[in-house]
Amino acid sequence: MASNILSHVVSDLCIGKPAVRVLPQSTPIAAALATLRAGADPFVFVDAAAPSDGKKTATVSVVKVSVAEILCYVCGDSGNLGDPAAALSRPVSVLTASAGDHGVTRRVDPQTSLLDAIDVLLANNSHSLVVPLHTRTGRKKHHHVSAAVSTASGAASHCLLTQQDIVRHLFGSISLFSRVAALTISSLGLIRRDAHAVNVDDDALDAIPLLRRSIARGTAVAVVADDNALVGEICPGVLGSCDVESVSAAFAALSAGDAMTYIDCYFSPPEFLLRSIRARLTDKGLHAMCDLMDAAYTADVATLSSSASSSDEESPLARSGRARRVSSGSFRWRSTEDVAACHAENSLVAVMAQALAHRVGHVWVVDEITGALVGVVSCADVLAVLRDHLRPERYSDDF
Repeated sequence: MASNILSHVVSDLCIGKPAVRVLPQSTPIAAALATLRAGADPFVFVDAAAPSDGKKTATVSVVKVSVAEILCYVCGDSGNLGDPAAALSRPVSVLTASAGDHGVTRRVDPQTSLLDAIDVLLANNSHSLVVPLHTRTGRKKHHHVSAAVSTASGAASHCLLTQQDIVRHLFGSISLFSRVAALTISSLGLIRRDAHAVNVDDDALDAIPLLRRSIARGTAVAVVADDNALVGEICPGVLGSCDVESVSAAFAALSAGDAMTYIDCYFSPPEFLLRSIRARLTDKGLHAMCDLMDAAYTADVATLSSSASSSDEESPLARSGRARRVSSGSFRWRSTEDVAACHAENSLVAVMAQALAHRVGHVWVVDEITGALVGVVSCADVLAVLRDHLRPERYSDDF
């Protein structure tokens, strides 16, 4: 069985995966948001910038952009908060320029071995790879990374392969990892003690720098009480179900705990919370942000009203906006309090099952008695442990 999994290539994991959208760098951020709303995926890709020295690169391909990155851009600068419409009119290249290496997604050949693909992810601190959906080669290539990625107008199409996809694939052969899978995450040294966390009473804007770092790490921002007990999280994946215009307003006006509450009831926010956001934005002089939030919310209400007499299949709301995100598999809605959490003495296999069940790339570690936040286990670290177990000198002793 070990030799069987070692023979797998990345195209084996891409069966049935949809093609990703790749946008040119000149695309306005607002247009990228429209693409996110119209599609079934929580992200789009942007052509990576060519090196300033004009040299060709063999690794950089595209940069992934989601609602979380756009939220960080709008809320991370006071000028953008003061004029969000102007911020959203800028090209997406302003997002890719600040993404750094962590935002880059590499392209690999479909016949790249699974183990080599894992090595590419770990070596480049990447969370995903793009794989051509069609290839003319019939010969397996053990390790090939290319810079050529087609845009939406190109002839070739590509799909996305994430760390979670690979962990899920390996989980299907968990018996191969029986020795390491039964060990505790504490004994394996998988607990990162430097988890990004914000107090419930802190300004939500204080969470933005932490959210940027959590995106780079593939985790989330924990929301904790005064006793450091885990209350919930601000998760990039959950933010993918929100409109930037309204959730930016919530972050600009509310505390971290209240912003988390707003995200939880995003599809039907209580009027008192909307009034609170409007009042605080007005007090801060962020009138343009308030107007943008009202316009986005009014548009959603109008869509709801116009589609009330139609079936979900025929309704335009089922194909766009908030209702689409509720029903779409890629946007499986969950509460920010519905977090994946475990204890330090839980086994690796139990933690993997938690992450896969919640469809996230991280699991919080809390104290078994007090519920206080201890740290976080990332999908990348789990993948590194599994990859190390598959090294020839290791699995030859087991099988």
